[in-house]
Amino acid sequence: MGTAITLLYLAAALLGQAADRPTGSFAEVDYAKLDRSIAKEPRYLAEPRYALFILDPAGEFRAWAVLDKSEVKSPHYDVVYFDKDGDGDLAEPGERFVGEYNEQAKNLTIVVGDVAVPGTGLGHTGLRLMTAESHGYKGTFFMMKWGGQQDVSGGYTSGSTDLTAYAPSPEAAPVLRPTPLGLLTIAFWQSDVTLKFGRPTEIQVGIGKEGSTPDAFCALSEHFLVPGEDMIVANLIARDGDGKPLRARTEFKKHC
Repeated sequence: MGTAITLLYLAAALLGQAADRPTGSFAEVDYAKLDRSIAKEPRYLAEPRYALFILDPAGEFRAWAVLDKSEVKSPHYDVVYFDKDGDGDLAEPGERFVGEYNEQAKNLTIVVGDVAVPGTGLGHTGLRLMTAESHGYKGTFFMMKWGGQQDVSGGYTSGSTDLTAYAPSPEAAPVLRPTPLGLLTIAFWQSDVTLKFGRPTEIQVGIGKEGSTPDAFCALSEHFLVPGEDMIVANLIARDGDGKPLRARTEFKKHC
């Protein structure tokens, strides 16, 4: 009797030094138990949209990002109040950033810049918030360099083109943790990851940190992996037509 795969399960794992790199004082955070209070807020022109960033290994430095509009009738949320010093005061000077909408590209960019974690030597660079309407994406994403070195972007939704939807209240705000430290997750980029017997199938995955909501996944750059030292391995677990278990192991070879 010929072999027929009737049940498929794909498990992927990080092997090598990427999974074992020292994390210092890194601590996982229970997003559901975070304090959502904000000490002081500015007077917004539009209905604000909230998100919360965790920007240190210990999970103690948290910065609110609140989207607003530069004009009441503006079709775009082109302003962000970003709590760069993490003190909960969004009304203080230097924490309001106005973006620019590119009519030709149909995308918005708001540059926040560098963010230093108070009391530490850790500083993040090049933080900016963007939209990608020209590609059909909904929501807002960010890009930055963690510690000025590791590229991190997000938030993304596994298997979807949706980006992070900032919430109408602090209580419902998505929490994003753009870090290369701690327990990382592998997320599928395409919605259909069905493997067909006898046919090659391309599976696209991202490596990064889960947020509090499905659209708050923060992805690392492929350059986080060290060639020759780190690898991503996929284990294909299946059963043949007789119900006998099959297992195949392969290493991911390409990156975008």
